[in-house]
Amino acid sequence: MISFRLPFAVLALLCAAAPVRAADPLETAFDRDVKPFLKQYCARCHNADKQTSGVRVDHLDAKLEDRHLKLWEHVLGQTKGGAMPPEDAKQPTADERKKVVEWAEQALKVARLRPTPKNGSVRRLTVAQYRNTLRELLLLEDNLAEVLPPDAVSRDGFVNNQETLQISPLLLEAYFDIADQALTRSIVDPKAEPVVQNFRVDLGAGINAKPIADELILGADSLLLDKRDFTVEQLKPNKPFAYEPFLMQTKYRFIEGYQGNDTVRGWREYDSIYHSVFACMRGSHGYPKGRAYSTVPQGLLLRPAIPSSEIFGQDSTYGPKANFKIALRELPEHGRFRVTVLAAKYDDGLLLDAGTKPAETNETVSIRDLKAPQTVTVPRAGIYQVDVFTTKAAKPAELTLTLGARHFTGTPGQSAFLAVRLPAGALMVGVKGAVPERVAFTPLDADNELAKRFETFEKRSPQLGVHLGFRRDCGSTLAPVGEPHAVRDTKLTKFVFEGAIQNYPDPNVEKDNVNYLAGVREIGVRSEYTDGRDMPRLLIRAVEFEGPLYDTWPPESHRSIFPNDDQMPESARQVIRDFATRAFRRPVTAEEERAFISVYEKATKSGARFRDAVKDALQAVLVSPQFLFLIETSRTPEAEPLDSYELASKLSYFLWNGPPDAALLKSAANGTLPKTLDAEVARMIADPRFRQFTGAFASQWLALDKFAVLEPDRKRFPKLTRDTRRELAEEPVRFFEYLLRNNLPARNLVASDFVLANEVVANYYGLGDRTESGFRFAPIRHGRPDLGGLLTQPAILAGLSDGRESNPVKRGAWLARKIVAEPPDDPPPNVPALKEDTKSASLRERLERHRNQPGCAQCHSKVDPWGVPFEEFDAAGRFKTTKVDARSTLPDKTEIADFAGLRKYLADDRVDQVAFSVLKHLAIYATGRNLTYGELEFLRKDALRLKATGYRMQDMIRYIVTSKMFLEK
Repeated sequence: MISFRLPFAVLALLCAAAPVRAADPLETAFDRDVKPFLKQYCARCHNADKQTSGVRVDHLDAKLEDRHLKLWEHVLGQTKGGAMPPEDAKQPTADERKKVVEWAEQALKVARLRPTPKNGSVRRLTVAQYRNTLRELLLLEDNLAEVLPPDAVSRDGFVNNQETLQISPLLLEAYFDIADQALTRSIVDPKAEPVVQNFRVDLGAGINAKPIADELILGADSLLLDKRDFTVEQLKPNKPFAYEPFLMQTKYRFIEGYQGNDTVRGWREYDSIYHSVFACMRGSHGYPKGRAYSTVPQGLLLRPAIPSSEIFGQDSTYGPKANFKIALRELPEHGRFRVTVLAAKYDDGLLLDAGTKPAETNETVSIRDLKAPQTVTVPRAGIYQVDVFTTKAAKPAELTLTLGARHFTGTPGQSAFLAVRLPAGALMVGVKGAVPERVAFTPLDADNELAKRFETFEKRSPQLGVHLGFRRDCGSTLAPVGEPHAVRDTKLTKFVFEGAIQNYPDPNVEKDNVNYLAGVREIGVRSEYTDGRDMPRLLIRAVEFEGPLYDTWPPESHRSIFPNDDQMPESARQVIRDFATRAFRRPVTAEEERAFISVYEKATKSGARFRDAVKDALQAVLVSPQFLFLIETSRTPEAEPLDSYELASKLSYFLWNGPPDAALLKSAANGTLPKTLDAEVARMIADPRFRQFTGAFASQWLALDKFAVLEPDRKRFPKLTRDTRRELAEEPVRFFEYLLRNNLPARNLVASDFVLANEVVANYYGLGDRTESGFRFAPIRHGRPDLGGLLTQPAILAGLSDGRESNPVKRGAWLARKIVAEPPDDPPPNVPALKEDTKSASLRERLERHRNQPGCAQCHSKVDPWGVPFEEFDAAGRFKTTKVDARSTLPDKTEIADFAGLRKYLADDRVDQVAFSVLKHLAIYATGRNLTYGELEFLRKDALRLKATGYRMQDMIRYIVTSKMFLEK
């Protein structure tokens, strides 16, 4: 193993720099005039033990450190205005007060003008940045970084602040282990034949002419498909290289198994692929409309998988209904995989709601005596209502109506059964189950309301989702593979889902476990549920799995390290040099190269094979500071421009939360990057990796983690289910990204005339009838005063509650910190929380009682006025239907009547401050450090030049990227 030495300038950065001292005359005047003043008139109430109104002054000195400048401004304002000391306290003379005011004004002026010391920076990669960097460097999708502890959060809510990014021996040990695993999975023996598993499950009624004779049972509540309705075939994919097909084991010997709910013990032998692979349904029984699933000759029909009820805040592990899964005993342990689903949108009919009346007219065509299939002549092509008439005494019973090759199953409690599009001509009609007396077909005119509903219905596309995980005795643990696909065509089409097996739940059962049910993996295939709207059924014909997935051999991960099979020493040097250059995001120095080459040479001398010796050197690269840290080397205390490679890295870790790509490094190498920043920013925003920035920045800036851990009261807020919360949590991130990609004005952050929603989010807002976007987020004009912008989004508002009651203090503090950048001071210790006492006291009375706690009034005057208007929203983030007193007098004495008034005030009167807050948080995130007082004041004033164009979002990104605070070190 080799030790690495940081350059002297870098090591110097790791030491705390002494604060800049004030000029001597100011220090002398402080000791003579100010210090005694603070001690005599202020320190009694504002000391370490008694911080009245959250203010402490006994620690102030003449150094005027940046962290104390806001406090000095407060002291100056209170002293100059005569507010302090209070009237009932001993008062200073006019001369004493004048000297303190003059000193503070002069000292603050000096502090604002002094140059900001520039000492470069050393900042560890965050866990997310490390994961993204490993993936880009090694072309490895496995999330090996999941074992790392979470990063600490800074005062501003970010995890990439250099002051909080610590490193420990335990973390270093984890980096060594991850580097070893990552390289082991990336580097292969090119001469070895890889093992590839490939199989397909085909589905369809009666498709298996030779079903297994054994009774198949897979534990309690496993609704296995009929053995005749699916087949399993192991395949050999066509590859441009030699490989070894993986054949699943078919012979087993188990001592434990399940028969119903009773455990069976006793050795038993099994010999069939159908004891290795099962086709089954899981989920609670029953479906509100129609049958959850049906097997027809064309395949398996699935209705949307209604999410299961939650128990103690968690989804029932039995999963949604209908929940189709392929359960199997063997899958690869790691590597990429591909699931290909052959599916189509079923040419479906709309089962009619209760209360729908029969539609008989003189155009109705009826058919009787359906004990055997009969032919009916459809007079013209179009939409028909199908009514099923039974005897009045008959109880509702399930029936399946077959129209040609299509099958419709339901339990009609009325005559009106189905709306369906039929072709003209002869139509074979059959019934299974409860045979009715008569079936009537009535054509519907184009302006008929049911016909219009059906036209909307038939245009909808079921959402195909694939999940991977493992079986449990009480259900399943699954994770989605990529995003759902909209299935728009009634013709069978292949849909591909890919991922890395490492990233999905693993049963972690010892090999050769003798329990029949132990260690069973599952591939789930669903018609994903959005908001309960009627949806054509999803037809699944086949599901194919392949993994590990190799398009070439050796795989690209190997070839990116070893471009050829040359095993000469010079080739090793080139491999190490190229790898280190990519890992360090800059050309490797001669000294660094020699250090890594020495690792290779030592390993070779000790008998290691070529690739193993190179791997040792590459592992040393992956645990070096040059890889794990973002280093901006400073040579003097003066401000210096970033070199082109430092700029490339800073830019990419800002806008992609990951490493620079080849194009960015090429611009750095040829020196054109500083001149082409605008073009590079545009390119990077258009890149899919930009979502890595929007996801990280928006969730941290807006404190969305609070929503992630919220436990809502399910009785009060039944719509706030786990599945709905998952989509609501996406809304702020997608909204922020939409504003950026479209370069919209910043006022949309607080007042937009649209929401960005998918069907789930739109339904939560009561706008479900305005979109047919599935899970895709799209803009919707809302036309309502309670919607639009970040301030109305449930992921934010509900996260700032306790899940039962709204909290104006939390919401007000959030707005002050995040939206207007006027953060309140930290509360004094041991202040009691705001009680829920809603019966005996109004909100205003409770807030007043809370403010009257010692040391609370000053801070709450900056918080509560912002929070009270939010009382029009409940703890689930929805606008209340009852009238609420949301009047408030804001900190600047502006009076507003309600939330609409607050939003108008922010969008019209305080848009400069909203834009400043966005710029401030962007700058802190982009630089990975706290901003100095001088930088904040410069930003506040200089950014006003963006006002003329409305503070457009991309313009603000470009403003930060071209600023000195970003470009200098």
